[in-house]
Amino acid sequence: MNKYNCSDGSRISQAGIDRRRSEVYRKLYDYVPICAACGLTRSCGTAHLIPQMHCKHLGKTELIWDPNNMVPACNVCNSLLESYKSKEVKKLLCYERMLEFTKLHDNERYQRMI
Repeated sequence: MNKYNCSDGSRISQAGIDRRRSEVYRKLYDYVPICAACGLTRSCGTAHLIPQMHCKHLGKTELIWDPNNMVPACNVCNSLLESYKSKEVKKLLCYERMLEFTKLHDNERYQRMI
C-alpha cells in the first residue's frame, strides 16, 4: 500500500487522505457555494490551490486536507487552477489567495507563478 509523506515525518495512506479531505469538505460546505474563482456559477466541487498530486510530491500531503488550500470551484475554474502557468488563471478571483498560499508552502512553484 502506498503511503505519502507529511512534513512532520508521518506517512499516510490514500484512504487516510480521502477520509480527512472528506471531513473538511463536510465542515466547509453545508450548502452549494458559488465558484470562488469566477464568482459566476455554482460550485460543483472543490479545487486545491496547490494540487493534491503536487502536495504529495512535496512531501506535504497534509495540505490536501488543509481548508486554506481549498476553494469551491466550477469544473472550468478547477481546470484553470491546475494550469497555474496560464494567463487565464491570473484572471481568477482567487488568484491572489493562490499566490499567498503557494508562497507559504512551495516557494519554487511560487517563483514560477510570478
